[in-house]
Amino acid sequence: MSPTQTILQSLPGNVYAGLQRADALWHDYRHGKIPIPDVVSTQAELLGVESCSEAYVAVICGGSLGILLGAALARLGWRVALLERTVLKGREQEWNISRSELGVFVELGLLSETELERAIATEYNPARIRFEGGEDIWVRDVLNVGVDPVYLLETLKQAFLTAGGKLLENTPFLKARVAPDGVHVTAVDKT
Repeated sequence: MSPTQTILQSLPGNVYAGLQRADALWHDYRHGKIPIPDVVSTQAELLGVESCSEAYVAVICGGSLGILLGAALARLGWRVALLERTVLKGREQEWNISRSELGVFVELGLLSETELERAIATEYNPARIRFEGGEDIWVRDVLNVGVDPVYLLETLKQAFLTAGGKLLENTPFLKARVAPDGVHVTAVDKT
């Protein structure tokens, strides 16, 4: 067993088995063994969205990164729905970002300064980058913050809901039908 396999198998959540499944799926996809689902279709007929009680300006499918965009759009007054296949929550593993990039959430009014500081789990400057066989390169202000994604996503989730966003957890996207007057999104509510 390689050192990489040993490390990955020691992680909680069976990370190594998940990577093996993803690799097998990617292999089958590349070799034409998995059909590509037809999830987006078009139609010439109008949907008649004016009479639809669940009409949104934006429907975002995929919550972990979608909440970032969804919260910003809802804060601007857009009617936004966010579909998430499971429960929207961050992983236990830190995300890396530059402090200046994280500051955008404060500029957009999605985080307070206090919430931003609470979201930061680790911070370091400068950071060392080295590619195999190369020399060390020291950089400042590049991916110099480790963020607690559980806290960050929960805080953004609350900002999204407070701004009027509609969160549909346990609701995987199935398909979309594009018409001249809008898009009809089909999802499955698994709650």
